[in-house]
Amino acid sequence: MSVKKFLVHIILLFLLSPAGFAQAPRFYLGFDGIMDNREYSTPDVKHQTIFGVRINPGVAFTFDSLHSIHLGINYMYEFGGEFLGVTPQLDIYYSYQSEQINFHFGSFPRKDILDYPLMLLTDTLNYYRPNMEGASISYTWDWGSVHGWVDWTGRISPDTRESILAGFDANFRAGIFYLNTIATRYHLSRSANYDPENTLRDDGSLLGVVGADLSEKWVLDELDISTGWVSTYVWDRSTDPVWTGGWLSQLDARYNIFGIKGTYYLGGSPHLVYGDPLYRTGNYGRIDLFIDPFKNPRISSKIAWNLHFIAGDGVRSSQQILLSVML
Repeated sequence: MSVKKFLVHIILLFLLSPAGFAQAPRFYLGFDGIMDNREYSTPDVKHQTIFGVRINPGVAFTFDSLHSIHLGINYMYEFGGEFLGVTPQLDIYYSYQSEQINFHFGSFPRKDILDYPLMLLTDTLNYYRPNMEGASISYTWDWGSVHGWVDWTGRISPDTRESILAGFDANFRAGIFYLNTIATRYHLSRSANYDPENTLRDDGSLLGVVGADLSEKWVLDELDISTGWVSTYVWDRSTDPVWTGGWLSQLDARYNIFGIKGTYYLGGSPHLVYGDPLYRTGNYGRIDLFIDPFKNPRISSKIAWNLHFIAGDGVRSSQQILLSVML
């Protein structure tokens, strides 16, 4: 028997033995319904409707309540599209979760790891590429947390340019006040076949905001306000980096099933590959008016009418129905 086959047998015996996991395998089933009707258009954004469903079945093996291995598949069917029109992603990752440390390695859901402003990471990532493929680690203590992550988005080949998306964020709290900092970087290299048109390219961001969580001071279930400065850059390696900056402010409020989220950006034109292109106007505001009718820890939803205040295009709107169920 070869060494490779021997190791495979040992791993299988370990997983199937009582010592292999402290708890019985946990099967899970996730479902997401997505309807996002975007009734706006700019030079960088075209009117479109995103409509489909996503299914995410899998199994998790847990060892001594801290270590887990997850195996599953994350598949989206877009209405009116082909069966495999959207490339499925695998849930295949190891996780370690304690009171202070949260570590993931492999291909794992993004939405439970990152909650960045849409200016930095657009929401279509959660629609079409819901898993990060790489690693994420965070450390939390009484008054703060730090978190770093890497998402590998392309391995070099004759047809594919090597690319990687990474980030770091930190949060510090003092009573109702907090300071959030975020840094992101996207790197796009060349393919294995040299093409002088495919120059090295980077973009990234630095964000620092101060805010106040007033949820316990008001009758609202949630009231959070923040404001701060964001700088972004684009660097075509054949030239010098081009920096832009601007002011970003946000408001989040909820009461019972009703909610409102407001965002306003004023500044330069950021050209982040994975950022929401609406912010490229340099003067953009958005107000989401929504309800979440289900009071169930396994179900979250958003039924929203969103207003977009776009420089040079007036007030536009979009409608969203987002449903997420985890069994």
